[in-house]
Amino acid sequence: MSNTNFNEIYSKVIGSKYLKKTYDSFSISTLISKSGQNLFLPFYHTVSNKRLPHIENIYPVRNEKLFIEDLDLILKYFEPVSIYEVENKVQAGENFKKPSFHLTFDDGLSEIYSVVAPILEKKGVPSTFFVNTDFIDNKALFYRYKVSLIIEKLRTNRALLEPLSEVLYEKKYDFEDVSRALLSLNYTSINLIDKVADTIELCFDDYLTKEMPYLSTDQIKVLIRKGFTIGSHSIDHPFFNDISFNEQKKQINESFRILIEQFAINYKFFSFPFSDEGVTIDLFDWLYDVEKCNLSFGTSGLKQDYSVQHIHRVAFDGTLNKAEDIVKLQYFNYIVKSMLNKNYMIRL
Repeated sequence: MSNTNFNEIYSKVIGSKYLKKTYDSFSISTLISKSGQNLFLPFYHTVSNKRLPHIENIYPVRNEKLFIEDLDLILKYFEPVSIYEVENKVQAGENFKKPSFHLTFDDGLSEIYSVVAPILEKKGVPSTFFVNTDFIDNKALFYRYKVSLIIEKLRTNRALLEPLSEVLYEKKYDFEDVSRALLSLNYTSINLIDKVADTIELCFDDYLTKEMPYLSTDQIKVLIRKGFTIGSHSIDHPFFNDISFNEQKKQINESFRILIEQFAINYKFFSFPFSDEGVTIDLFDWLYDVEKCNLSFGTSGLKQDYSVQHIHRVAFDGTLNKAEDIVKLQYFNYIVKSMLNKNYMIRL
């Protein structure tokens, strides 16, 4: 069966109203056992009871209650392990004997310090926080968060749609159309995003100063002292498929250099921003053989990859579904795809 045919059939199955009924007929323990996958890697970006305008228009944020419920469910079926334990198992070519999980967060957002870390400490859950070095101390803002703030201002002032549409070369002044156009912009459109912000008199520096959405240097040092690990999420969060091979290496090498200099870490853990789609074997070879990265992480859920040092994680934000459904669906998907030999990430 071709990949195209499989994807079409599988999409129909996954979209079926009977899917939840199917995987609900199995317990999480049964699904884990049948899959043979004892390592589970949930990841988030942030947790907040407050509305976060820089994220609000991109994806839903899980609140503290839901996050605690997530942890309680995961702790019921998996043992928490440190990233060093994950690395040791990977290097030894061994699987965990018991279902185990390591929790990670991307983007280095401030709620990690104020909301997340206290909950993790109370529950005894180790975690790794992946940061973008350009954003530490609120020196700059991720381009997608800029887009969310632009949409937020448009939401409250529709009169800005017409001049903004002209900058975007959009003929329609409809809020939904303009929002879609803004959300389609990528890393190469940063100058245009900044021009749009100037057009509607939106100052990102003011937002950074007032809201301080990112972790500070001092907060990261405290987190390290508390036993949490810090990894790289690149310099400024490009989608690696949008940048050159040399820029990919620069994003990794420079971010590690800064983390080592500022925080005296003696390890290298890297999570690809967005995803690792389009990343070649050549980059992975350089990452492990030259850059000496200990482990790297993708976002494709339960999936095998080219190198055992590259491990995929399961997204828990971007949805408000219950943890039980997220875990069951991931394991059910893995089992179905395994039967069809579709659980391996193809690299060029």
